[in-house]
Amino acid sequence: MPSILSYHRPQSLDEAQKLASQKNTFIIGGGTLVIPDVLSSPTKEAVIIDLQAVGLTGIFSELSGGQSSVKIGAMTRLSELIGNEKIPMIVHELSSKELPSTLRTQATIGGTIADRNGESILLSGFLALNAEIEINCETWIPLNQFLQSEPLEGIITALRFNIPTAESETSFHSVGRTPMDVPIVSGIGYAQSNGNLQVSLTGVSKIPVLVKSDDDIENLDPESDFRGSSAYRKHLASVIFSRITEEVQK
Repeated sequence: MPSILSYHRPQSLDEAQKLASQKNTFIIGGGTLVIPDVLSSPTKEAVIIDLQAVGLTGIFSELSGGQSSVKIGAMTRLSELIGNEKIPMIVHELSSKELPSTLRTQATIGGTIADRNGESILLSGFLALNAEIEINCETWIPLNQFLQSEPLEGIITALRFNIPTAESETSFHSVGRTPMDVPIVSGIGYAQSNGNLQVSLTGVSKIPVLVKSDDDIENLDPESDFRGSSAYRKHLASVIFSRITEEVQK
């Protein structure tokens, strides 16, 4: 059995930050990612920090400089995004495709971001929408920067993104072995009102990646697995990119 040295349920962010400075700490929100990892590694001596009592929940509409945005607390469950009137339709769709429904009631926004899973459809959607994340309720950084950097010190406390305007277009396409499987490759396109298009892809890297042209796809080097070779994944990425481009530029 793994050695759980201690379990803490801090009542404030300050307390959580102090506890997180200890060695071998594992911060959990819903626990869907960390707990299985700890249980599968008997040699780990884990200090569990549970953020459930800290707060960091809720979905809020904001307005700044004439632009409407949504702020989501890091402890908000994925299931809470589905059907929420503040959440744009494309995020509703992607949320419903992320994880089995039973896990969506446990998994949190913060955990989804921290995991940096290259096959996460929802994380890819936030990336396409140019989302930012908040660290320690103080500093905002672009999600793309976070994904490409080394793990940062601090606790993810929120995420925010601008709501697509009526003049913008979004599109989602994927290819999988079955409709219920995690896609082999998927793409979320966001064409802003100024005509700028970017597509976020899953299944082609260890993290979701942004591409703006076929040249960007050609430079990718996906890992092969039982679902498809590297060349096959690049082919799917190119096909999906073309479909999204045609759809949003009609």
